[in-house]
Amino acid sequence: MKKRDISKYIFLLPGMAFFTFALLIPFLMGIHVAFTDWNGIAKDYHYVGFQNFKTMFLDQRLYGPIRNTLIFALLGTIGNNVLSLSLALLIHTETGKFGKLARLIYFVPVCFSAILTAFLWKFMFGEVFLTLFGIKNLLGNKYMAIPAIVMMGLWNGAGVNMLIYLSGLKNIPQDYYEAAMMDGANVVQKFRGITLPLLMPSFTVCITLTVTTWLKEFATTLAATDGGPAGASRTISIYIYQNLYSYHKAGYGQAVSLAFLILLVAIGLGISAFFRKREVEL
Repeated sequence: MKKRDISKYIFLLPGMAFFTFALLIPFLMGIHVAFTDWNGIAKDYHYVGFQNFKTMFLDQRLYGPIRNTLIFALLGTIGNNVLSLSLALLIHTETGKFGKLARLIYFVPVCFSAILTAFLWKFMFGEVFLTLFGIKNLLGNKYMAIPAIVMMGLWNGAGVNMLIYLSGLKNIPQDYYEAAMMDGANVVQKFRGITLPLLMPSFTVCITLTVTTWLKEFATTLAATDGGPAGASRTISIYIYQNLYSYHKAGYGQAVSLAFLILLVAIGLGISAFFRKREVEL
């Protein structure tokens, strides 16, 4: 083996070490714990086989988090993609300094962490909304907690999908629009006949990302409501966290986590395959 080839593997070592110790080993340990009754504290534990998974299917406390997670995914996916596509279309039509400034302004919230976003919007919902609109804390209302958290997520995350859609729009040849204009097509017809079909690769990426991101919603909700009020915003991820660290049921929490991970991968692959079949090549 040549020295040049050896040097390539040497440069890969830090990344491989990080993957092994920070991701692979904890993942394998998590699988191991899922088949035990470990409480997360004691040194002793017993293997219980698939008992944790049987308990999961019979656990009625899991129904609420499942429902909340699906609501998060539905509202978040629709809201994020509608908002980000609208912003991308708006910026795409603007040229010069205004377009660049708008792109920067819309992307800035992405730089805020989920925790910082939650604290910022908790203040907005608690003080600003009350002063300006007379609306009491939305996060304390069990019917409005999820929509309020989704609003936080849209503000914090729409900028990423906006750039993806904007990139897709820039890749569409202007000749198509000019030919459609000569045929008498209006704005709506051009959008339906040209923009939407040719943006399908962007839809594949954005919808897959937003669905899987909202299905595993955790940090913003935990910081904003801790799953409350009365469990109204408790997601599957928060339920797993509570079993691991609050209820001292590490084995059961890891079992739910493992099943949820498999489901997430299956959903992500399914959505990606669905939209890829509908992509149009330029």
